[in-house]
Amino acid sequence: MGRAGTKKKKAARSSTKPGRAVTAAVLVCLCAALALALAVIRPWQRRIRPPEDLTATSLLVLDGTGGVMAQVEADTPRSPSSLTKMLTLYLIFDDLDAGKFTLEDTVTVTGEMAAANGSKYGLRPGQVVTVEQLLAGAILNSGCDCIQALVSLSADSEEAFVERMNQAAEELGLEGSHFSNATGLDAADHYMTARDLGTLARRLVEDHPEYLDYSSQAELEIGGLEFRNLNRLVGADPRVLGLKTGTTRIGGNNLVTYARQGEESCYIVLLDSVSETRRFAETQELLDLVFGGEG
Repeated sequence: MGRAGTKKKKAARSSTKPGRAVTAAVLVCLCAALALALAVIRPWQRRIRPPEDLTATSLLVLDGTGGVMAQVEADTPRSPSSLTKMLTLYLIFDDLDAGKFTLEDTVTVTGEMAAANGSKYGLRPGQVVTVEQLLAGAILNSGCDCIQALVSLSADSEEAFVERMNQAAEELGLEGSHFSNATGLDAADHYMTARDLGTLARRLVEDHPEYLDYSSQAELEIGGLEFRNLNRLVGADPRVLGLKTGTTRIGGNNLVTYARQGEESCYIVLLDSVSETRRFAETQELLDLVFGGEG
């Protein structure tokens, strides 16, 4: 009886082992999953509180992976002004990659190009300029004249190019955007959201990093022409690699910034700041919040 009882007890104990083994295996899996999650979720992936004195009516701050760190009215359509040129230039860089034209190809400036509405670099009718010079004039000086010259290489008309812009917007997932011109002039059917601008900025940097070769320079000289960046933070703050400025009467003072410190990066979209000075100051304040101090 004693031996039989012992055997039964041993059998009972052994019958619990598979259940314990399963439980242990589950715990191991859970611990592994937690460890992986902790490895992936870094302190960088956090939220920041926008400054209380923020004057921009729309704001979006993204970390380098596209995670939202802060947002204010990010899905409200607004006039993007010259921030429009980011999509125009995205398509121009697409054309360069496709071999449609090269940086060394030239354009003879027409009177219509030179007289383009909006901010200008200062092209003159009859002047012969290279694609690279036009890129610098569009990115640094925000020249609508340079944009019109580039568009002439890419499409038969601005209308045809704008049609391509709207198609590209759909493909890029810019769900709250619509375009009626290539330069960013105010129009009722021309608008973007801060969220779409953040998406576009990320795609521009990821798909065409050569854009930063221009936007990160405070000044450039190409073939005897000089270019000066309208973004005051470029050169003044080593974290800032530029991206695009924009100002119109309806759109207000806009700025999209790409910045990097060490291995971390971020995108800041500010729309309709109260002044040109404030858009730079607010962006710098946000950069300090993102990176944890002055650059």
